[in-house]
Amino acid sequence: MIRISLSALLAAALALAGCGAEPEPAATPHGYVAGAEELPEAQSAIAYAARGGQSLRLLDLGTEQEKQVGLTVGAQRLTEDGRFVYVSDGDRTLEIVDSGVWSVDHTDHVHYYRAPARTVGTVTFDAPIASVAGFGAHTAVGTTGGTIRILDRRQLEEGRIAEVATIDSGSSTALAVPYGQGLLVAVGDDRNQPATRIVAMSPDGRETGALQTPCRAPRGWVVLRGGAVIACDDSLVRVKLVNDTPAADVIDAPGGPVPSTGFGNRPRSNEAATADRGGIWSVNAAKATVRHLPAGGRDLIAAASPSDGDMVLALDASGTLISYDVVSGKKVAESALRATTLTLDVNRAYLAEPQARVIHEVDYRDRLRVARTLRATDQPDLAVEVGR
Repeated sequence: MIRISLSALLAAALALAGCGAEPEPAATPHGYVAGAEELPEAQSAIAYAARGGQSLRLLDLGTEQEKQVGLTVGAQRLTEDGRFVYVSDGDRTLEIVDSGVWSVDHTDHVHYYRAPARTVGTVTFDAPIASVAGFGAHTAVGTTGGTIRILDRRQLEEGRIAEVATIDSGSSTALAVPYGQGLLVAVGDDRNQPATRIVAMSPDGRETGALQTPCRAPRGWVVLRGGAVIACDDSLVRVKLVNDTPAADVIDAPGGPVPSTGFGNRPRSNEAATADRGGIWSVNAAKATVRHLPAGGRDLIAAASPSDGDMVLALDASGTLISYDVVSGKKVAESALRATTLTLDVNRAYLAEPQARVIHEVDYRDRLRVARTLRATDQPDLAVEVGR
């Protein structure tokens, strides 16, 4: 007679149950991104190129070491969206480079990432490139003649270029700003004239009817925590999401036409600034307000706001950096650097001086003191900051 103990039967039953059971998948950690390393602080870098050069260099602001990404186009203009650098050849071809450093803002906390830098590829358009705007899930590229092509930015993150839609603005303006789950698009009724209004569209290029607001000759734009801001000829439009629906405020712009030079701002902030010979326009997206500061005879080429409510920075054509009291308009300090570009992060300003092949790091809270001078391998004619 064969005797089998109760304990043996139980052990066998458990073994059989174990063979047939699927293990429960481990929960994905909050902030996890496949192929990327999450780090405790921003991995900021200056992405720069010599004009006409076929190398994009990434100067790590923490280690002062450089990486190089080979290009297939000769660089004539750089645009960044925090992660991707869009390298234009000055005509119809755009090369997209993943800098490998970026941040994700959850308002109450921020995630910082690092991954290998690489070129994603090139896109050739039917007309010269006029604008590039990348944010969130999409990148909009406008060309002269008023056509805008929408790229899937999530696919760019995977190393692929995928087009979502082509939009005809009905005007000579080619500008779309990705915001929320859709697009803010400049449209008009005469393709030989600038756009006259901003409308909300879905990513596939259809008007949603959720927003339509006047904006004569739209130009520069910026997305801040308090909403998206688009500059118009004599006003600014601030769009913010209210219960996931875009709502617009039109802000009269004092001091004449708003420049088309683009806005400069500190990351994760509510203030930005733009400038030209007519002065400085400092906008607060949360409050939907704008201040104008006269240029005082200076030929200003760029401006940026540290978002402290007290100061605004501007760069003039001689390469001098100036700080102004944003309320009184009085000059606070200046520093002659022979710089050609200006960008800000949460603590410092960075200015490229091409002839000397250096990047100046400036403490804008300490009367524009030069904190570091970083050596560049190549001439930084074109420079932007990524990973902020």
